[in-house]
Amino acid sequence: MDVAEPTLVQALRSHRGEVTCVDASIARMVTGGGDRTIRLWRWRAGAGWEEAAAAPAAHRYGITAARFAPTGVLIASGGVDGNLRVWCGRSLAARRLLSAPSAVAVRALCWAAEGARLLAGHDDGSLCVWNVSRGALLSRLTAHEGALHAVSVLARGALLLTTCTHGVLKVFDLAEVCTSGLDGSMVALEWRDGVHDLGALCADATEDGALCATGGHDARVCVWRAVREGGVWSVRGAGVLEGHTAAVTSLRWASPLLASGSLDRTARLWSSAEGACLRVVHAHPRYLTSVVLAPDNAYLITGSNDKSIRMWSLGSFSLSDELEPACETLSHFALGDLEGIGPVEEEGPEEESPARAEECGDAQLVATVPLAHAGAVNCIAVSGRRLATASSDGSVKIFRWEEETSELVEEHVLEGHQYPVLAVDFGAAGQLLLSAGLDGCAYVWDVETGVMLRSLCVPSGSGEGGETGGGGVRGARVSPHRPPLLLLATDDGLAPLWSLASSDPAPRHVYTGHSEAVTCCAWSADGRLLATGAASGELRLHTPPPAALTLHHDSHAHDLGVQSCDFASPAAILELPQDGYFLATGGNDSLLKLWLIRLNEDGDRAEVRLVRQVEAHGGGVSCVRWGGAGALVSAGADRWARVWRGAGLEAHAAAEGSGAGGALAAALFADLLAVGSLGGALAVWRVPPPAARAEDDCTAPRFWGLAGVTRWLHEYIIHPPGALMTHEEKTVLMRRAQDLALTGAQLLDVPVDELLDDLGYGEAAPEDGQECSKQELERAETRPRLRAELDWLRTDTTLLPSAAAPHRLRCPLTHRVLREPARAPDGFTYERAAIVQWFIAAGAVSPVSGRRMRSVLVSPNYSLRDQLRTFIQENSSV
Repeated sequence: MDVAEPTLVQALRSHRGEVTCVDASIARMVTGGGDRTIRLWRWRAGAGWEEAAAAPAAHRYGITAARFAPTGVLIASGGVDGNLRVWCGRSLAARRLLSAPSAVAVRALCWAAEGARLLAGHDDGSLCVWNVSRGALLSRLTAHEGALHAVSVLARGALLLTTCTHGVLKVFDLAEVCTSGLDGSMVALEWRDGVHDLGALCADATEDGALCATGGHDARVCVWRAVREGGVWSVRGAGVLEGHTAAVTSLRWASPLLASGSLDRTARLWSSAEGACLRVVHAHPRYLTSVVLAPDNAYLITGSNDKSIRMWSLGSFSLSDELEPACETLSHFALGDLEGIGPVEEEGPEEESPARAEECGDAQLVATVPLAHAGAVNCIAVSGRRLATASSDGSVKIFRWEEETSELVEEHVLEGHQYPVLAVDFGAAGQLLLSAGLDGCAYVWDVETGVMLRSLCVPSGSGEGGETGGGGVRGARVSPHRPPLLLLATDDGLAPLWSLASSDPAPRHVYTGHSEAVTCCAWSADGRLLATGAASGELRLHTPPPAALTLHHDSHAHDLGVQSCDFASPAAILELPQDGYFLATGGNDSLLKLWLIRLNEDGDRAEVRLVRQVEAHGGGVSCVRWGGAGALVSAGADRWARVWRGAGLEAHAAAEGSGAGGALAAALFADLLAVGSLGGALAVWRVPPPAARAEDDCTAPRFWGLAGVTRWLHEYIIHPPGALMTHEEKTVLMRRAQDLALTGAQLLDVPVDELLDDLGYGEAAPEDGQECSKQELERAETRPRLRAELDWLRTDTTLLPSAAAPHRLRCPLTHRVLREPARAPDGFTYERAAIVQWFIAAGAVSPVSGRRMRSVLVSPNYSLRDQLRTFIQENSSV
């Protein structure tokens, strides 16, 4: 390929530090720098790039990576702080903050599954996979021992290629990586050592994933080819490109060209087919950090350590040329028929208050009390719309939440403790409040009046190895009994228990046996069980008086100590079996653990099993509390409070603790999350229910699970126009798919004839003289349609010429040929991935009606589908 001598079109200088990353999508460009700032630029013919928006403190430290999603609707950025942020690609409005526990600096970003998944490589060699629509961490893989600087997707999403600073290259099955969970273990399909001497620094793949290039400290560019043999994908070396004299820092494909940037201050343009360098651009006076190549090879953009961005023409491109698509995105709507499209509920127009503008995951900040206490907020308890807080300033406060004004109104300040208060808990249906602290005292308060009703003094004594004397109290919980029982966790290794029915100052029972301080305690919702955790890492389960027994003892529940524990309400989690209990514990080992407990009929034996554990917070988990609808909140020393759902502890939302020192305490009430910090601040965040989130739709077929395959069967085999299937045949087909546990990868990779046989639609001919049954005739009618749909599912449209496609067959956001059209509820006609990303970017507001949408329900536009398939057939030879 002949490439003209690159000429400088425009130079920009706006970052106060090194430009660390650059990316472009049609007429928009994003840049990030060491100054912690992300800038969004728009192209205007005659003027060039003009700054459209900026986020001056996008990350706590320098920005290391920024990439547009394939649709250009979203931008992802990563920083030295280990966090990822997702921004609206048109306004740079913050839409998601993704923070993995204990995450270190982000070094590489890659969008996968048509933008439904975001992959991040970190300095510790770990790879994190995020569901962008929900802000949920799906999996965390310990991929390398060296820093993971290069992440790329090959073979149309089938493979993941990673390389690190130790020069090791690995290839994984991407679908398996996305579903591998958080345990960090997975076997690579391929492993190569010494790919780059002194380590790899960057990677990029072509749009179809056929080729990938890696660059490293050895100044070489290695090219890799994805090869499929016998239905199995693998990666082979396809050549080495040499010419740079220093480390290669950035790569970008735009077939048939590959652009590279280097510490030698040059950018190079390569022809992979010829294995030759076509042009050398002496781009900057200092080293290059990033390169971007236009999809049509019209221009090259370079970013440098000299704080500047430069744009280079590779032919006839000039400052007066247009980069925008030929039309506005809203001109693509109301095409085709309405068949198969269901209604979507919409709320009325809503103006967002400034307090709701800050977003973190799916949580929205709605209220703050910056100086709720003069000391750390150590514990938060909730009852209805009331909150109680315990603080190191020695006070307890009761607040009432006013929904109409989104404010916390202070009702009472309860003073009586002489030292820091570490625990509070409501009891008697919210009428009583129990508080306890380091002064070794506990007090019972009337919530309505704020009057002290009773004081409790921790008895002198010792646990096994504990010091004698009335120690401080770390935890305090009120039982659901009537009258209630009061349980304390003390520094002496004791857990004394009082009954409010008795005026005796001595405890009714004292649980002993812990070798170190008891740090937390909890009651089950029915009062049949209580749990105590200790600084030694012990976890014990007991029964209350009169038959006070210890049913279970785990001496190593958490390394470095159990910090908090809480029982789930039996009605809170649908997965909870009958006569079972869920107990959540958090420890100084950063782990959040979920235990399943079953009692025998007599209640004198307990079966305890660890169901799930996740690394929840770097530096330790300080608090765990259950809320409604199976939601669990945790807080930790990493400054975050996190919301988890269900027995799988699925990450749902996150909120950053106000002030320095972390989020020490958190609690859920209704759809609100209260977070207290070391600095004494109290914040309230709104957490949406699962139904309010955008459609959790991993749109790329390769990533479908059984649910995605089932939906495809419904939309394209069972219910499309012209499909005449009996109820019996539908049932049999769906049952076979479920029995086979079909995945999208199988639909793409297993030979079609084998799939048809497995689904009961093989070409089995009747024996001579035997008549076909009605069921066999029905299968014979369905077989060709199923075969045709499987063929269409495997058809790749990425290489079709978009310029030749009719206007109605292009995605409104990218102007590329549609793969399979779907129709959005408000009239848009384009792919599901674009709809879900628009839903996130626009804040769930319909771009047509301006009304807030509660969900995204998308069904195929069958009329437009047929037009698209006709176009593909006519252009398949291109």
